[in-house]
This record gives sequence, structure tokens and C-alpha cells, in this order.
Amino acid sequence: MVRNNMEEAPFLDGRDDEQKKKKKKKKKRILWLLLILLLLFGGGAGYLLTQHHDGVRKHRVVAGSFLPNKKDASKLTDEEVGEYAQKAVDASKFQMIINPDVNVDSKSLDSDMTIENPNNNAYPIAVTVKLSDGKLVYSSGAIDVGYGVKNAKLDKPLKEGNYSGTATFKIYDAKTSKEKGTVSTAVKFTVK
Repeated sequence: MVRNNMEEAPFLDGRDDEQKKKKKKKKKRILWLLLILLLLFGGGAGYLLTQHHDGVRKHRVVAGSFLPNKKDASKLTDEEVGEYAQKAVDASKFQMIINPDVNVDSKSLDSDMTIENPNNNAYPIAVTVKLSDGKLVYSSGAIDVGYGVKNAKLDKPLKEGNYSGTATFKIYDAKTSKEKGTVSTAVKFTVK
């Protein structure tokens, strides 16, 4: 019996396609493996290059003390956290009290100027008053919390008339006596 070569050809083509697909898959696997190896090699080389500089190996040096073990600490309650937060807020608040319209006696330099550092402030203050031309007319000196100045006497004489100026409150740290900040407000003087 003679076979027709034409009948066998489609069967052989099917096998060839299968073999071609297998070879393609194998090539893809090899390429992926090579790519992964290349990435690993590149990453390793990059790591080594960043860890060595001029042939000198870098070491991390940690100076100082390390955190000791826990001993007496305990978790704060929400109420305690709130109290500490309120203390911090209270310490940052400042209230300035000065009458903005001041009457001055031109002969005695006595005035009705009142300056207060109320009990709700946390820091001592010192107040200076300058006219709009820059002339210093009053300096209070230190005023502790809960104290004030009544009927302040001006340091410099003024002629009769109306003047405008600025009262500057300097706020100081009671422990260090260093200035913590300033607050200013406008004042007017009527000298008679």
C-alpha cells in the first residue's frame, strides 16, 4: 500500500508547530532568567559600590547613650494629658492691659495711665511708651504677674497738646530674665 505524502504533511506540520512553540517558550524562559540574573548582578554591584568609597569601608558610628530600660514611667490618662496641654496653652497666653487715652498734667507729669500684668499671665513684663516721633516718654521697669502701675508719672516733660504713641510690652522669662517676645498697642496723650 502506497501512502499519499499529502496526507502526512498536515500531520507533520502540527508536530512542527508544537515543537516551535516549545522552543519559543524555552527561549522566553532563558531570556527571563538572564534578565533576572542581570538585575541581581546590577543591584549587587550597585550596593557594593555605594558601600565602598575610595577603597575605604564605611562604618556607622553611634555616639552617646542608648535609651535605658523602663523603670518608673506609666501611661498618662487623657485627663493628665489635657492638664499638661492646658498648662502649655496658659503659659503661651498674654493679656496686656493699658488705658489707651492718657491724660497728663504738664507741670507734675502725673498721668492717669494704668498698666496691669494680670494673674492669668505667665510672665513678668516691662513697658515702654514712645511717641510717634520715637521719643521715649515712659519706662515702667519690671512688673511681675499680679502687679500693676497706677497713675504713672512720665519720664520726659511734654508741652500741652495731643500726642500719639506706642506702648510696647516686653515679655520676659521669670527664670532666665531673657526676653520672650513683645506686644505693642497704640496710645494717645492729652497734656494739659
